[in-house]
Amino acid sequence: MTKELKTLHEEQTISAGEDFSKVLTLKKIDRALVIFLEGDLGAGKTTFTKGIMRGLGHKGLVKSPTYNLIEIYETEHLKIFHFDLYRIKDPYELEEIGIREYLEEPLSACIFEWPINAKSLLPKPDYQVSIKHLNETESESRKISIQ
Repeated sequence: MTKELKTLHEEQTISAGEDFSKVLTLKKIDRALVIFLEGDLGAGKTTFTKGIMRGLGHKGLVKSPTYNLIEIYETEHLKIFHFDLYRIKDPYELEEIGIREYLEEPLSACIFEWPINAKSLLPKPDYQVSIKHLNETESESRKISIQ
């Protein structure tokens, strides 16, 4: 099932992520939930993640893990592993950081920005979120599709 929505500014994109976070706390599995965030540079993937974190009760800063590759957040409900794979040249770089252990962590979620760069190594996602600019004249407007 696919849910589609449109956002007109950053706060609405954050609110969409916040709404999505409620789904994550309902699903109880013995491994990490896997979420793929797909979209061009500047599409709003990290902004959507800020909303997820806010929805899970996180009060601190949420930043793009572009240079660190991963940011880890602990919330009352889930431990979040936020990956940015934009700079990954070889998917096996993830093996070096212990990707399997993150994916096996119960009561957690792995959020992957740019999953295409390591798709051969990643499991099928539980949720796939695609974020696209609606048009060039309204730079903050987005179409968000959640599968």
